[in-house]
Amino acid sequence: MNKLFFPQGTLSIEDNKPVQEIAFSVCGGRKPAAAWLNMTTEKLPGTPEFFAADKGLDYYHAARFYPDKVIGDGDSADSDLWKQAVESGKAEVFPMDKSKTDLQLLLEILPPEKLWIFSGVYGGRLDHLLSAFETLGAAALQKNRTIVLADEREITVFVPAGVKIKFYPPAEETPVAVSLLAFTEKSKVSITGTKWQLEETELSRNNPFAISNEMSEAEQLKELPHITFSCLAGMTVFYVAG
Repeated sequence: MNKLFFPQGTLSIEDNKPVQEIAFSVCGGRKPAAAWLNMTTEKLPGTPEFFAADKGLDYYHAARFYPDKVIGDGDSADSDLWKQAVESGKAEVFPMDKSKTDLQLLLEILPPEKLWIFSGVYGGRLDHLLSAFETLGAAALQKNRTIVLADEREITVFVPAGVKIKFYPPAEETPVAVSLLAFTEKSKVSITGTKWQLEETELSRNNPFAISNEMSEAEQLKELPHITFSCLAGMTVFYVAG
């Protein structure tokens, strides 16, 4: 089981596995707020390893710390920061004309035994976002692993069958929205603590109806309000906004 402490809430991943070390990566999409990045990385358990894909290097710099490894072609990163990364031996440089995205190249060097967390994935052009979403979802599905995406606005978790997620918002706060999306053609899920609860309900990728849910009023009155989600079959995307 892993417990991740984000400023907008605590995410508990219950998968009957020992606590995993963290591989934390920042990509070149929407810039995570420097304060959020600092607060999040400071609370990561164990001894996390930090990675950047191209412009993600700039986002680390804005938060005043540097990744252990950088990968990409350097086309979008600050030229001085990229040069420093290359000269320090931390950068693995690829040509601009290549058959894989920087994110896809990054996945090839991430330690497979660690829990993967990504920031700097959201926002930007739709084709980039969809490419990243499908790439990360395919990696989660292929290895039957949980993968987390997060910044100060959103949290997304690719959840394989047999894994339970609990989300605890900060005191006196509730998520703006809680959504479930089947990543496989079909998945089976249960969710409690929300206004619209589901019990062993089948989701279909071509009929994404289980979106824009919210924490129930009854749950908000409890001593420790939280949302509990279980993926029972297939792979499901658990999403929290706010």
